[in-house]
Amino acid sequence: MPTFSASTYVVLGLLEQSGSATPYALDREIQQSIGHFWAFPRSQIYAEAARLARHGLVLEERESAGRRRRTLSITPAGQDVLAKWLTGPADQTTEIRDEGLLRIFFQQDGPSSEAQVRQLAEQQLEAHRRQLAEYERILASAPTADMPAQDAPGLGFKFEPPQAAALAFGLRFEQLAVDFWSEIAERGASAVDPRAPAPIRKFRT
Repeated sequence: MPTFSASTYVVLGLLEQSGSATPYALDREIQQSIGHFWAFPRSQIYAEAARLARHGLVLEERESAGRRRRTLSITPAGQDVLAKWLTGPADQTTEIRDEGLLRIFFQQDGPSSEAQVRQLAEQQLEAHRRQLAEYERILASAPTADMPAQDAPGLGFKFEPPQAAALAFGLRFEQLAVDFWSEIAERGASAVDPRAPAPIRKFRT
């Protein structure tokens, strides 16, 4: 039995949702959906699809004339592999690779670097605001319960509650990042220091 990676399940999952698709269509779908949280180069689609076809998990058909486009579809064996993965253990921790966090980690503390820290925060704030706006655009174009996903502009093969849940995570994460970098931009890194005592709230009597 071959060893499968996340790339395998990306291709199989998208083909399960679409029924069949060209590698170009898969790439477009990735850019519109999972590409927001899972990097997947276009070249990897072709390589992984060819590998899965060799193992009988994907069926590849090519046009006999014209542009000779390749159309991919998942086989019953591919559906079994995907189903086992979806129902298998999912206790891996999340790997965070964030250059903004990497940069702030290596900053020096003190008045001399305060302006540099705040400049970093302002740049990160703008980047996360852009991404939050993109997720909000996707949400605005999402289909309602009585609207088929294929009729919604700017969305891919499928948009149902599980896909909406992934979007919800993106919205919450970007809002958290906006709040985090806003505090640093306004008051410096010490503003988010978890060792600092929580501010005392005063209530009117």
